[in-house]
Amino acid sequence: MNIVSDKLDNNFIDAIALKESPYFITFTKYPGLRLKVNPKGITFTKYPGLRLKVNPKGRISYITYGRIRFGGNPRTITHGPTTKLSISEALDKHYQTTKLLEKGLDPNLIKKTKTIQFSKTLFFEDIAMQYLNEKKNNKEYSDLYFNHCKDYLLRNKLKKFHKLNIIAITHDLINDWYVSISNTPSSANSAMILLTKIFSYAVTKNYIDFHSNPINSVNSVQLKYSNNKRNIQMDLKHELPKFIYQLWDPLNIHKVNLITKYAIYMMLITGMKKNDVLKMKWSQVTNKKFIKIEKKSFIQLFPINNHIEDVLYEMSLLRIKSLVQNEDQYIFYNLKEPTKPLSNIRKSLIKYSVDLDWVVFPEAIRKTFTKVINESAIPTHHYYYLLGLNNKTSSFNSLSDYNISTIELIKSLDVVHKRLESFSPMKMPGISEPLRYFINNT
Repeated sequence: MNIVSDKLDNNFIDAIALKESPYFITFTKYPGLRLKVNPKGITFTKYPGLRLKVNPKGRISYITYGRIRFGGNPRTITHGPTTKLSISEALDKHYQTTKLLEKGLDPNLIKKTKTIQFSKTLFFEDIAMQYLNEKKNNKEYSDLYFNHCKDYLLRNKLKKFHKLNIIAITHDLINDWYVSISNTPSSANSAMILLTKIFSYAVTKNYIDFHSNPINSVNSVQLKYSNNKRNIQMDLKHELPKFIYQLWDPLNIHKVNLITKYAIYMMLITGMKKNDVLKMKWSQVTNKKFIKIEKKSFIQLFPINNHIEDVLYEMSLLRIKSLVQNEDQYIFYNLKEPTKPLSNIRKSLIKYSVDLDWVVFPEAIRKTFTKVINESAIPTHHYYYLLGLNNKTSSFNSLSDYNISTIELIKSLDVVHKRLESFSPMKMPGISEPLRYFINNT
């Protein structure tokens, strides 16, 4: 079947219908010009070598078909689909291509050479910095987070990939890299997240193909310090006793320094957030009765009972050795720099989690303490106060505002600690508080 047309424009191209079998379109305006609607193409006699390649599925592309001036097989150069190129743009590309052919040059070879040269410059570090700078300029990353990603994650954790072409980074290479830094699992996960974002950015920029993105298969790998474990708590009967025993470490297998050990123990017996414990100063200890903790909307006065007093006593002995004895000194200080707070407890948590099938996060310790409180049958307002939560039905800035007496609150904390003691793995005659006893005698 033949169709006759007297013009060639966008409306005509849009109206081209697909048939079950090939057919020709003849243009009366251009004698001898006709289009063959099949995968072999549509030929224009007015524009020698210009064709429209019509795919049976509907894709119509502009192409140039011709020989190099000094011989050789015909070349097919694709310029792009009709949906992205106008007729004038396609003709311009066609004329440029025919000039190259007349000079004896192969346009396909030139295009391939440029692609290879471009791909050789796709160093991972350059693309990563391009991504970070774009995020910063778009105000999506703060200066602080930008510097953290650039100076720590990129230059430290992702250093292995810096001089590699991003196309050369494989799934196996990423897995090997992740295993090599898994001794610091939290930062390893942060680096993996940044790596994922960089590869996604590379896909959007057409630096790599979506299907060749190695992150697609890496994402299915179970990370050692998996984020989905962050918000769970320890099972009180099976996991908490194992964690407590490793915290005691009676044989000193883990070689964890006492400051870190007592910091984690403090989190376990108070349910305080990690930053509240690690940045705690001696100036916050009020008359050996309370620890003053500033919250966003109120000031929490956490009571000091025997368990907490033991920790403060042991830390006071270590304080003397630090030679830095002032009220602004951190209780849990950095051994190498005593004027600074303890900062990294992750490696120690990995050691204490050796008997579990997951690594305990600081938030998991707090949630575990919350679960112990739930089983301790203390007043609801004590529950909120010990956890440093502002009750939705009441606001308070001090014990008196919330109508809580010092004695009542300490009694409630003692009840919670008695319940916590019941999960100790070793119970010996004559030792009523094994948790407290063994933490100070191992």
